[in-house]
Amino acid sequence: MTVKVDDLAPGEVRDGPVRVPRALRGRRALSAKWRGAAPAVIPVDIADMDFPLDPVIRAAVRRAVREPLVYPPHYTANGTAEVLAAFYRQAYAMLVDPAEFWLVSSCVAASYLLLNDVLTPGDEAVYFAPSYEHIPRSITGAGGVPVPVDIHGYLDGAWSLLDRVVSGRTRVIYVCNPHNPTGRTFGAGALRHLAGLAAKWNILVVSNELHGRLVLTGRHIPLASLGEDARARTLTLSGPTKSHNMSGLGVAFALFARDGRWRDSPGRIGARMTMPKTVQQAALRAAYGTDSRWLRQTLVRLRVNRDFAVAGLTAAGSGIAVRRPEATYFLWLDLGGRSFTEDAAERLERTCGVRLMSGRKFGAEGRRWARMSLATDRNLIREAVRRLAGS
Repeated sequence: MTVKVDDLAPGEVRDGPVRVPRALRGRRALSAKWRGAAPAVIPVDIADMDFPLDPVIRAAVRRAVREPLVYPPHYTANGTAEVLAAFYRQAYAMLVDPAEFWLVSSCVAASYLLLNDVLTPGDEAVYFAPSYEHIPRSITGAGGVPVPVDIHGYLDGAWSLLDRVVSGRTRVIYVCNPHNPTGRTFGAGALRHLAGLAAKWNILVVSNELHGRLVLTGRHIPLASLGEDARARTLTLSGPTKSHNMSGLGVAFALFARDGRWRDSPGRIGARMTMPKTVQQAALRAAYGTDSRWLRQTLVRLRVNRDFAVAGLTAAGSGIAVRRPEATYFLWLDLGGRSFTEDAAERLERTCGVRLMSGRKFGAEGRRWARMSLATDRNLIREAVRRLAGS
């Protein structure tokens, strides 16, 4: 089967060429992922979903735009922070004061501003590699020194990897849990070891948990849920943009203890961080205030896509290795068996028509590593796997 991709609509992929109804062709213009791909290329690079929007989110946004889009009440006064506090209480048994939330436009922007606030030139900040490029960039942008720790080694039990690099020069540990791009999750033991080390050396922790509601195997454990000391020194970043397919809306939040180490940072950052307003807050309340049937169905779709893709890509002779991810909708592909002499993602897009995210975006060797998104139509995943495994 050869699929000629002209555009994407959920459920449109079938044997033979893809024919997209005229009414849906505007989707290409609205999607950076699809607009950037040639007509015959399957794009599985950018981190958003090709699934329809959660109907609950759509309804909330429609209600919000029925009225004038004036400045809204503060999020601690209009129910938004209360919804988030209720979610953390129900999902993780955490008692959170609504005043401990700080609404931000994105986790990336918050990372840059927060690290700029707490790091001084020469401070070291530890992070887990491979890593989304903006994590080490936010460290160096603040004058800090990024210190990587191998994510697989640490989560496979070699906790001493973290012990060896933490010292009196370490100011921050930046955790991405669940981890982008590998899809690994931090278990209770790995988190407790990290929290104990942070307490021993009096280190601040940023815990980016943006994919926390996209756990496919096991459960998500917030670092801040592991006791009072962990709560006091941890600032959690999260939001609905990945779990609810809202990357184009721009809304996230930070959670910090009112009497903890991060309590003064939001005030010092002030207006440098744009606060999400009426539409974003409406979508945020909907995402965290409802038991989303859409999200449950999406997790099932992602598990099916994951299991099919891992099995197909690691078939004998493919030259591809991949560890089955516990969370996110990413596969971190080890293409070392192909012996590429150029960037693997660029070569595969040109030769087999599948667009991956280069490992260079995550500080890895581009000739060996690439990231693949699973958040698309099942038949499209099948065709991408067929092309990659057979190329």
